[in-house]
Amino acid sequence: MTKKTFITGAIILMIAGFISRVIGFLYRIYLSNLIGAEGMGLYQLIVPIYTLIILTLTSGVSIAVSKMTAEQIAKGNSINIKRISKIGLFFVLAAGTVVSSVLYANINFFVNEVLKDSRTYLSVIIMLPCIPFIAAASAYKGYFYGIQDVTPTAVSQIVEQLVKIGIVITLASQFLKAGLEYACALATLAMAIGEMSNLLVLAVCYKYKKYSFSDKNSVKGKIRKRKLVSLIFGCAAPISFNRFLISVMAAVEVILIPQRLLEGGLNYIQCMEEYGKLMGMAMPLILFPELVTTSLATTLVPAISESISLKNFNRVNYRISKSIQITMVLGFVFMALFACYPNKISDLIYPGQNIGGTLFLLSFTCIFLYLQQILMGVMNGLGKQGLLLANSIAGSVIRILFVYFLIPEYGLPVYIIGMIISSLIICILNFITIVKNTGMVLDLRHWVLLPAAVTVVLFIFGKNIYGFFSFMRLNASVHTLFAIAAYIIIALFLMALVGVINWRELLQLLGLKNKRVRKFKKY
Repeated sequence: MTKKTFITGAIILMIAGFISRVIGFLYRIYLSNLIGAEGMGLYQLIVPIYTLIILTLTSGVSIAVSKMTAEQIAKGNSINIKRISKIGLFFVLAAGTVVSSVLYANINFFVNEVLKDSRTYLSVIIMLPCIPFIAAASAYKGYFYGIQDVTPTAVSQIVEQLVKIGIVITLASQFLKAGLEYACALATLAMAIGEMSNLLVLAVCYKYKKYSFSDKNSVKGKIRKRKLVSLIFGCAAPISFNRFLISVMAAVEVILIPQRLLEGGLNYIQCMEEYGKLMGMAMPLILFPELVTTSLATTLVPAISESISLKNFNRVNYRISKSIQITMVLGFVFMALFACYPNKISDLIYPGQNIGGTLFLLSFTCIFLYLQQILMGVMNGLGKQGLLLANSIAGSVIRILFVYFLIPEYGLPVYIIGMIISSLIICILNFITIVKNTGMVLDLRHWVLLPAAVTVVLFIFGKNIYGFFSFMRLNASVHTLFAIAAYIIIALFLMALVGVINWRELLQLLGLKNKRVRKFKKY
């Protein structure tokens, strides 16, 4: 994977992620207005369980297929590439079928004892038969990431969101009349069908798209199927196990939140409303910019694996360092943005829901959540899944302790403090592992000090930026959009002014400037 394909692949995923998240936000706004805060809280009980199952089944296979495909391409062993993805596909289909069957056999216990809300029964019934097909997409995604072609996965993301929002808009009136339980079931149905449309796009591209590396007559480096099965399982199993434990702890955490709020004196409806505002409304706003770090983390795994297989450690360190620098800029800029305009942004997206206070508190998690995402990609690329698991469990334990012992007395603000502390600890532990294994030098000046200085300036002049557009006498929504756009442009300009963003280097990374900038050429 060259410099150009590594960065360009990430940018394609970012653009697709941006489009799909915009559609997703429109969907979420429509859904939240349709079913209200209580309905969003009920829906958010389903989402972590759904995420636990799907990510456990898919994350290991996707990363394993991606890493092994990139390594085989680097070595010129084209014969193994599609064989790897087909074995991965068999794994997830078989595992998905087993999981669905076990859950179906114990559905009453699952709904009443785990989720503790009988209104989720219909949603779970809809979700279970879709699990094997949704999981199957991971093998195709791993294949496309490994061969450096992210366009099919980018297109499939957008199709998924369009199908999902189309189903809800078309059927909303009929399901809503039947009650909140059926409205949430509709949201689950739309989510499942959207994911399966994602699979359909990937499967068509996999079957019909041709690539130059494919040589059916070559037998160079052919690996026996038994060996491939062993290699894929050896790589995928620890990653999936890691994801399972992390997702279980995350599910325990989010299921406990409304229960501990109830213990603190709120009634059940109030608990679900507060939970819905935090996890269903404010948190997606905070995580929206994470599309950049998610894209970088996704392309980093095969990029690092390829460079390590070629023993090019300078390239490994360069890619890691630049990804961290981009992530820190993103974290500081959006932390300042959400902290300066929490009420205006929340009123723009969720009018009348009063989530500005929650959004303000969550803004301080931006840096740590985004950085945690990129470091996870680096750790997977380096093959350090065991340490990643230990570090992630340590962070989850901290958050669960905050939820169980402090939420009843102090409410949701203390949970957000717990998120910040746990994410900081996870990032520190991951940094220690990465530095030990790569020898990478920490660039605190460009990662922390200069972006922090820009952030202070943005905090000070945030109200002035918003007030500047008052002379235009715009309505509140358009005024806010103008202020947000101006804020981001000024932030990027200041980052470039102090040297955190290097435009020449960025052009060179994109492959648009090769002659004048030579010092990065070896990477």
